[in-house]
Amino acid sequence: MLTNDHQQELMLKKLEQVVSALMEERPVFKEALDYGETLQDLLDAFQRNLSFEEFNALSDEQLKKHSRGIMALRLLGAIGDSFTPEQMAIFEDAVRRK
Repeated sequence: MLTNDHQQELMLKKLEQVVSALMEERPVFKEALDYGETLQDLLDAFQRNLSFEEFNALSDEQLKKHSRGIMALRLLGAIGDSFTPEQMAIFEDAVRRK
């Protein structure tokens, strides 16, 4: 969904607060994820899936919850990138069994 520059700036400011808070609460996010890339990924995801009005209607807790989930997936992807082929096979087997 398209937003104008002013709306994008407002979304970015709100997301900056959320990402900063999540990285403080969960140091593993701060260690493994790049702040700028994470912020841009979240902004892109929210702009793609929500109108500005829908985004703005999210409570801080809802926004934090959705952002935490997206950041956790990015973290999992970053961890998976460092797996050896054997470790990846073990991980995939474990996921299939769940």
